[in-house]
Amino acid sequence: MGRGAGNSLPPSREIRVGLQRRKGTRMKIKIAPSIMVSDLTRLAESVHEVEDGGAAVMHVDVMDGHFVPSMQAGTTMVSAVKQCARAPVEAHLMVDNPGEHIDDFAEAGADIILIHTEVVDDPAPLLHRIREHGCWCGVSIKPQTGPDAIEPLADKIDSLLVMTVEPGYSGQSFMESAADKIPALREMLGPDVDIGVDGGIKPETAPAVVRRGANLLVAGSAVFRADVSPAEAVQRLQRVAEEAMTAGDADKDA
Repeated sequence: MGRGAGNSLPPSREIRVGLQRRKGTRMKIKIAPSIMVSDLTRLAESVHEVEDGGAAVMHVDVMDGHFVPSMQAGTTMVSAVKQCARAPVEAHLMVDNPGEHIDDFAEAGADIILIHTEVVDDPAPLLHRIREHGCWCGVSIKPQTGPDAIEPLADKIDSLLVMTVEPGYSGQSFMESAADKIPALREMLGPDVDIGVDGGIKPETAPAVVRRGANLLVAGSAVFRADVSPAEAVQRLQRVAEEAMTAGDADKDA
C-alpha cells in the first residue's frame, strides 16, 4: 500500500520551509545526528559542524521518565536547536501522553514530530493535529512492534522511525532482528515516506538497514563520539549508506 490522497496537508496550512519533497524521485539518504549526544555547552557549534558535513535533519530525543526511564530535553531544547539550525528539526516524543505536548513542540519550532504507536490507541487524530501546524508527522516503533501497527497509518505519515535498540539510552548495541521488518514497511509505505532507523547506527551497521530499505539514519555516538570530527563522521555515514543504496539498486536491476 503506497501513500495516497490521504497524505495531503490540511489546505489551511503550508508545509514548513525545507520539508518539501519531489515525489517519484530516487530515495535520498539523510543523516540525522542525535543532538542530545553532542556537547550541549556549545550547541550552536555542534549543530553547525554536522550541517557542514551534510546532515539533513537535527534529531532531538524527548523523554518523559515514564515511557522510557530517562528524562531528557523538552520544548526549550527544540527551540534552541531551531534557532541555530538550517536543517529541519525533528522531535522524537518518547512520552506516554503525546497529545498533551504536540502543540507546544510545534510552537517551539519542531518541523517534524514523531509519536510512538505504542502509547495511543489511534494515532491518526494526533497525526492530523501535527499536520495542522504545518509540520511533517510521523510515528516511531519499538523493536518488538511489528509492521501491522503501521498499516492503518500508511497514508497518513511522512516519516517512520524504526528503533533498533530499546528506547531510552544512547550507546546500546544494534539489534539486527529489529531491522528485519524494514523491507515489509518499505513495500507498505512506498518510496515517498522516509524510513529512519535509530539505535546502534554506525558505519558498520548502516549498510544493513539501507539495504533493507531505510533511507534516514539517526546517529549519536557515531557522530559526536567518533574518531573523526562530527562533520567527517556525518560524511562517512553518508558515504557508506549511499554505497549500500547504489549496490542495492544494482542488485535489483541485475
